Amino acid sequence: MNASSAGTPALDIPDGQYNFLQGGKPDLQPDKDDNLTAGLVLTQTKNLTGSIDWWSIKVDNAIGTAPQQTILDQCVFGGAFCNQVQRDALGSLWVQPNGRIVTINQNLGGYKTTGVDFGASYLRTLGSYGRLSFNFTGTMLNKWELEPIKGLGKYDCAGLYGVSCGGQVQAPLPKWRHKARVTWVTPWNLDLALTWRHIDAVSVEQLSGNPLLNGAVDNTDAKLARRDYFDLAANWNIDKTFTIRGGINNLTDKDPPIVSSVIAGPAIFGNGNTFPQLYDTLGRLIFVNLTAKF
Repeated sequence: MNASSAGTPALDIPDGQYNFLQGGKPDLQPDKDDNLTAGLVLTQTKNLTGSIDWWSIKVDNAIGTAPQQTILDQCVFGGAFCNQVQRDALGSLWVQPNGRIVTINQNLGGYKTTGVDFGASYLRTLGSYGRLSFNFTGTMLNKWELEPIKGLGKYDCAGLYGVSCGGQVQAPLPKWRHKARVTWVTPWNLDLALTWRHIDAVSVEQLSGNPLLNGAVDNTDAKLARRDYFDLAANWNIDKTFTIRGGINNLTDKDPPIVSSVIAGPAIFGNGNTFPQLYDTLGRLIFVNLTAKF
C-alpha cells in the first residue's frame, strides 16, 4: 500500500465487510477440554419439582479462527500479524479478491464459560375441567471468557454482542434467558398452551471497558433491548384418525432489534441487520397442521 493512501477515505469499507481467507491447517494440535457440572433436584410434592445445575466448560488450545478485527487491530496498532493482512494493488481489503485477511484455522488461546441452568414444573388438577401444567427453564450465563490469541489477553463476552464476541457462538450472549409455559389439558381432547420466551438485553462489545474490545460505536448499536415473545398453541384430537395442531408465534408481533451493517454485516454472524439465530425475524407467525393416521 502506498504511504499516501494510508488514512484516506479510499480505504473505507462502505458495507463494513472485507474479504478473508479461511480453511484448514495440517499441523493443528488437538484441544484440551475440562467440563464440570454439579446439580440438585428438589421434589417438594409429587406435583412440584425443581432443579439447579451449575456448569463450567474450559477449552485450552482451542481450534478456531482468530477474529478478523483482532488481527487487523494488532497489525495497525501493534505491528503484529501484518503478514495476515494482505492488501490488493489499491491498498484495500475488499475491492479485489487478493485483498484479504488470512484467518485459517489455528490453535487459539481458548475460552472458559460458566453458568447455571434452572428448571421447575408444577401440575395442578382442575377437577372436571382437566389440569394445568406449568414448566420453566432458564439459563444464567456468568462468564464467557475468550483468549483469541495466546498471550494477547482475555475478555469476557457475557452480556455482550459483536464481531469479536460473537465469532465463537455466532450470536449475542445475554446473561439471562428463560422459557415459561402453561398448558391446559382439557377433558375435551383439546390442549391449549401459552409460552413466554424472554431474552435479556445485551450491550455492544466496544462498551465493555476491556481495552481489547474498546472502540467507537454509534448509538444505534450501543444496546440490543430485551425481547419478550408470547406464543399460543392448540392441539385437538378430533378422533382416532385426525388431529389438528395450530398456533400463533410472537403473538404481539414484536420486531427484532436492529443494528448497523458494521456490526451485523458478516453473514456468519448476523443477517438483515439483526441476529436471526436469537431473535424472531418473521414477526407474527400463524400455523395450522392436520395429521391423519390410517
